[in-house]
Amino acid sequence: MPADSSTIEGSVEFSGDSDENDIEQEAPRHWWKRPAPWWLLVLTFISTVIQSATGMPRFELYRELVCQVHQTEETFASLYLPSDYLLYSPLGPHWFNVITNDARENTEKAHFKASAFGCDSGRQFVEAATLAAVLETTVVVLSFMTVGWWGSFSDRYGRTRVIAIASIGQLLAAVNIIFVAKYVQRIPGGYWFLVIDSVISGALGGTSSELVAVMAYMADVSTPEKRSLLFSFLFGIRLASIGVGPILGRGIINITHNLLWVFYLAAVSRIFQACFVLFVLPESLRPAQMDRASRRRQEERWLTDRPTPWWYRHLFFLLHPFSVLWPHKISDENRANGTKRDWTIFILVMAYGLMLMATSSERVYLFYIWFTLRWDLQDLLYYTSSIAPIRAAYLILVFPLVIKFFAVRQNRQNDAPSTSPSEAEPLLSGSSRPSVSDAKTHNLSKNLTLMRFSMLVNIAAFAILPFAPTGLVFILFAMLGSFGAGLAPAVHSVALELYTLRIGTNAPLETGKLLGALSAVWSIFPYFLGPLLYWHIYAATFGTFPGAFLFVALGNGILAFALLTFVRFRTENTSNEDVRDLVNPRTP
Repeated sequence: MPADSSTIEGSVEFSGDSDENDIEQEAPRHWWKRPAPWWLLVLTFISTVIQSATGMPRFELYRELVCQVHQTEETFASLYLPSDYLLYSPLGPHWFNVITNDARENTEKAHFKASAFGCDSGRQFVEAATLAAVLETTVVVLSFMTVGWWGSFSDRYGRTRVIAIASIGQLLAAVNIIFVAKYVQRIPGGYWFLVIDSVISGALGGTSSELVAVMAYMADVSTPEKRSLLFSFLFGIRLASIGVGPILGRGIINITHNLLWVFYLAAVSRIFQACFVLFVLPESLRPAQMDRASRRRQEERWLTDRPTPWWYRHLFFLLHPFSVLWPHKISDENRANGTKRDWTIFILVMAYGLMLMATSSERVYLFYIWFTLRWDLQDLLYYTSSIAPIRAAYLILVFPLVIKFFAVRQNRQNDAPSTSPSEAEPLLSGSSRPSVSDAKTHNLSKNLTLMRFSMLVNIAAFAILPFAPTGLVFILFAMLGSFGAGLAPAVHSVALELYTLRIGTNAPLETGKLLGALSAVWSIFPYFLGPLLYWHIYAATFGTFPGAFLFVALGNGILAFALLTFVRFRTENTSNEDVRDLVNPRTP
């Protein structure tokens, strides 16, 4: 559906470009030439489906490449693989042209002989798992270092350009996988040549930079009132497509009997996506907005780089976007020096990070219910395959109704006469003069309420999971935790609005820079800190109290909720010039 006029007007209002001399007047355009969020929703679904479709085939390909490196082509083709497995080789059945009936009848003998070449099932799996771990770790580390920079890059050069660059990076990865699969015994390093994929993908921000650009695009073309709803659709579509992708990948393999056809499809889809984004998708930022962001970046570099040595500037320039999360100075008439630190965004980051750390304990769930509740592998498969669709259905169908309910409730409270202080009263400010409209204030209060509601749902799930007597009750309690999935869209909306209030409506908003820094920091908690903590607790208490990690997760959730109570927003009437001077001080 086309973007309505209110959406476009909202993007102009909150983009921070109210200077009439900077923004050019544009003639009305057709709906397909207007930036609208539905473009990205469809594109995200296709991109995530293709990405998830290559997950299991990728590891299977690693396992076969390990065998090919440790054996000659004839030994691997005719002596090792059973006849019913040859159809699923990466190069198809035509590659194994030396198969004979005698070799097929001697599979067990061939397996024993192949073990001498290091291709027995145990060593093969360990080597493939090591390769996968190295590649994934390289992507995660490099993405953490670069996603903030790519988010800032999208502010200065456009969202569509970053999405296209991320698509090209995924295209190069798919092409390199196909190349390695066909010439693994001829290229230097063998299957370790795939590290180039991880380096390229990580340097381009991986899938994180694409998601950050998509979210920034949606923030540009939507009003704050619609932002949490759009983010809910975005995260729900991503979860739904993650469930659809493996089904598509398995169907392609069953039809073609060739693992590489999944990567052929991935390469073609990435080419189509890059061309679509570059030549069809309308850019959400105007040239004047990108120019103002570039000038702001140059001013910051001039102010921060001048007193520092050259090696410091070149070594830590990737970490510059994280400065947006650090407490900034704001004006305060009650202080002697007239300024103080605004900790709201920093507290928000820590609160959501602790909750992400708590939800990362779900990775230990499988071992807990396997050994404690005595589930078999089929029960575990049912459990893992049901969580993502439930969360997707909640974000797409139920959470929008929750948003509407809290919006109506907030409007009723605001319309009712009251002499008590508002919930939106600033925590760290001493003035009550309003500087933002009532609509913005009410919307921010609504999103904070949505965050608290989602956190309470997660906390309730952590509190009752250790007392589940049977596997069925455990599944029901775990599904209850899925209804806290609305925390992600709510917290991103709150972060953007707090950042808008800090900078001021007339200052150039660097939405991509903020989202990139948030994405990088928040990835630390569920992927590094959480697993490190919960696996250590589970291993230490396995014989005495295996459910101890659930109580630790409950404590983290309560601490996150407690921190969230300190998140307030300013209602001072601070001028935009004062805000600019505080955020980006000028030298005399």
